[in-house]
Formats: sequence, structure tokens, C-alpha cells
Amino acid sequence: MAKMPQQFDAEDAVAVMGGVAASLEYMQPALDDCIPIMQQAVRDNFNSSASPENSDWVERVHIGDGHPLLMDTGALLQAATGGGAGHVSRVSHDTAEVGVDLGVIPYARAHNQGRPEVNLPQREFLGMREERERECAEVVADYVVNEVF
Repeated sequence: MAKMPQQFDAEDAVAVMGGVAASLEYMQPALDDCIPIMQQAVRDNFNSSASPENSDWVERVHIGDGHPLLMDTGALLQAATGGGAGHVSRVSHDTAEVGVDLGVIPYARAHNQGRPEVNLPQREFLGMREERERECAEVVADYVVNEVF
């Protein structure tokens, strides 16, 4: 008699865990723990003068006064990382956000996205590199495991 094997592979496990995570309607405690990781990700970008994809920021065309890129006053870094006016940090049951209030730091978008019409190159500072994304994923996975088991 021919046998027909039953399988359970990695894709099945991911689908099951995705379903478990989706059934947890309240992820806020785990997402609260991701906020400092997200803030550190922004610091990483500033410290390395590179985007979340690790692409170096475009150098200045004109020699400035010697301060690092995007660090004239430090207000943008402080706002983006939680230490200054204009910081945005929001957590809901299923989302965590870190950013900058454009009403307080109106030039943040221009630096993060660039403005080619005025010759301002993009120097993306918001976003996480893979290692920081993995840290947040581990925090959320640990939360899910603790809630389920």
C-alpha cells in the first residue's frame, strides 16, 4: 500500500504564528518595548551618516562650519530620538511610531526625503536597519509566546 506523507514545514509554522499573532488584539506592551529600539535605530543612522539601508548620506557641496550632517543645532536628532521638542512617539494596540512633529521641526521632511528642486539631497534618518528590525521582531515574538503559552 502506497503511503502519503503528512508534512508541516517552516511556511506552515509561519502561517500558524501569524494567525496566533493576529488573534492577539492587544500588542501594545510589546510595541512599547520597541520604541527605544526604534529610537536607537535613528541614532544609528545619525551616528553613521547613513540611511536605514546603510547608504551613506550625500556629502555637503559647500564646506560648512564643521558640524556633522544634519547636526547644526542638534534639534532634529533630539526630536527624532525622543530627547527634544517635536518628538513623536505613539503606540496603539497594533502599531508603534517614532517620528518628528513637522510643526516644531518643519525642515525634517525635506532632509529625510530630499528636495531636488532646491538641490537638497535626501538624507534619510527615519527607519530601522535589519538588525534593529530583528530586535523588535524578537520582542514581539517573545510577547506572543508568553501570551500563548
